[in-house]
Amino acid sequence: MKNIKIFVPYNINVSVLENNNNKIIYLYNNNYFFSLISTKLLFINYDSKYIHLHNTKLNNKISLFNSELNNFLYSWETIFFNKIKFTGKGFKFKKKINNIFLYFNRAHKCFFIGKNIIVKRLSKNKIILLKNNFYDLTKDSIILRNIRKNNIFTKRGLRFSRQIILKKKGKTTSN
Repeated sequence: MKNIKIFVPYNINVSVLENNNNKIIYLYNNNYFFSLISTKLLFINYDSKYIHLHNTKLNNKISLFNSELNNFLYSWETIFFNKIKFTGKGFKFKKKINNIFLYFNRAHKCFFIGKNIIVKRLSKNKIILLKNNFYDLTKDSIILRNIRKNNIFTKRGLRFSRQIILKKKGKTTSN
């Protein structure tokens, strides 16, 4: 028997409705709501904001469900960010609403259209991406970085702010 313990952040409210043998758990705040249906033994501690579900079956996916649900509830009121820098002579970008138009001395247009993402310009060559879903933010920032990867010969291109920059060594003459 394995118990599922779900921590509910303090800015999320909890309500339980009982219907025959099922219990419906509603998690909500001002912007979102989420419901769980449980047929198992349920205990809610309103002081510490923990939900305990007693499970009779031993399943390997219970811990995965628990961690994913905790991450999902945590992301309701938390905003994640990723900072992107670019270097290179003549490289520039323009920001219109939440879209980025990149000018990298190419014949074709390079642009990034963000969905449910907030883009802020920090300086001439730095931007920050803000989103409340960590996985989507990671995907979007990797897509943006792959538009023009960092060149190991010239160090020009897009990179994450704390990414290690590799420089290719030049030719050495040994006599």
